[in-house]
Amino acid sequence: MPGLADDLIELVRTGRELCGQDQEWLAHAHFMAWNQEVSEKIRNQCSSELALEWEALPSSLLDPSNIGRADSVLWAKFTAAVETRCRWLGKLPSRMSAAPERVQSSALAAGRKEVEFGAKARAFVDPNRIEELKQIRDDNFDLSRLVRMCEEINICFAAECYLAVAMLTRAIVDHVPPLFGMDGFAVANNYASSKSFKESMQALDNSSRKIADQHLHTKIREAEVLPNATQVDFSQPLDVLLGEIVRIRKGG
Repeated sequence: MPGLADDLIELVRTGRELCGQDQEWLAHAHFMAWNQEVSEKIRNQCSSELALEWEALPSSLLDPSNIGRADSVLWAKFTAAVETRCRWLGKLPSRMSAAPERVQSSALAAGRKEVEFGAKARAFVDPNRIEELKQIRDDNFDLSRLVRMCEEINICFAAECYLAVAMLTRAIVDHVPPLFGMDGFAVANNYASSKSFKESMQALDNSSRKIADQHLHTKIREAEVLPNATQVDFSQPLDVLLGEIVRIRKGG
């Protein structure tokens, strides 16, 4: 991120220098070159989605054949477009730092069940399920932490951070019982539901908790075996749990 920020500083300076040009054709030509340079840098260092957003910002309406000064109205629109783009660039580092939201937006925009964060993998939590959770408006509970944990578990799974996946799965299981009117994860046994739902919750509670506890509380040893994707893959029973939350809470 520091390298990108340094590049953006220079690009913003270059953009603002465009407003000092005294020939319309030259200002237009330099604007188009600047636009292309920024677009390629964003595509290479950030994402194609952000590059597309950059390309959609206001552009130059100057006349590339006019060797004199631009009309005052056109020049005002040109300088406004440059300033809009410079401000957009100035906000880019903070937007990039919100990685979970960026990865979630990318997954939805791609229209596929995968996320990208330097690597690709199928989504541990379906991006559409996360969006369903985001749409819930509940007077009694704030689901923002649950949503963020789901977004972060997708990042961890894509990046092969399987220790974190196990720990986040346990964190989600420990976080949601109040949504079912319970203090602990008695959802597996005491929640009024179908037999298949209870079996899924029992598997999620028992297996994920034991695996997470093993990785959380085991002290350093002479030899270790690290978890893999198969060991920590509780995505199916977790989706059953999240789907039930959507069902019972979507009405507020």
